[in-house]
Amino acid sequence: MVTLSRVSARLLIIPLAALLVVACEHNDLGTGTSGGGGGGGTVPPLGAASTYGILAGTAVTCVTGGTIFADVGVSPGAAITGFPPCTLTGTRHAADAAAAAAQVALTSAYNALAAETCPPANNFGTTDQGGTTKTPGVYCSGSSIGVTGAITLNGQGDANARFVFQAGSSLITAGSVVLTNGTQAKNVWWLVGSSATLGTASAWQGNIVALTSITLNDNATMLGRALARNGGITLGTNNSIALP
Repeated sequence: MVTLSRVSARLLIIPLAALLVVACEHNDLGTGTSGGGGGGGTVPPLGAASTYGILAGTAVTCVTGGTIFADVGVSPGAAITGFPPCTLTGTRHAADAAAAAAQVALTSAYNALAAETCPPANNFGTTDQGGTTKTPGVYCSGSSIGVTGAITLNGQGDANARFVFQAGSSLITAGSVVLTNGTQAKNVWWLVGSSATLGTASAWQGNIVALTSITLNDNATMLGRALARNGGITLGTNNSIALP
């Protein structure tokens, strides 16, 4: 049994938006090519959560035609529905010790990402990020991150280039993530203070780490992970998730 100190317990419920107020000055800087402010740092270890394409807190549902090329888990909830007709290549973990351990690891990763410092110049406010190019670094919005069209992540020739996007509330997409010049999906992190929605036919790359829920609309795909701490993960029709 894992016992949390009072201090650790408080850390688990710190709202991401509050952390971003400290990390970012809220300046809308528009779109375009942005400097990364540094792409170093350590990728947060996922540990027991690393084998999961989907990890939810309450439930996982899938309509039809979806394929998860990884483990699927839920904890403390136990509901995993829609498999079949959807398929998974890994193992199903519903409210077992493995899923519980994965959620502990996910919480640690969430807190580590939330503590990352976002340079004021990389705070884009509510400006849609479709059509922009980013270099390695930490980027943030105290509210919602929207991507309509393609966002390009330029690793500048570094295979370890790291990108962290901090959304105080939501992530809403209607497009794709394009990786260039060495960027790898495993080094891209989308931290979401509430819920994420991948719009129809979105081609997403990177790991989504959400406090509440994640939804993949029809034909949306991910090269990465959909990891939700407290809520559910919902898949529509013909979704796929593969580990990066």
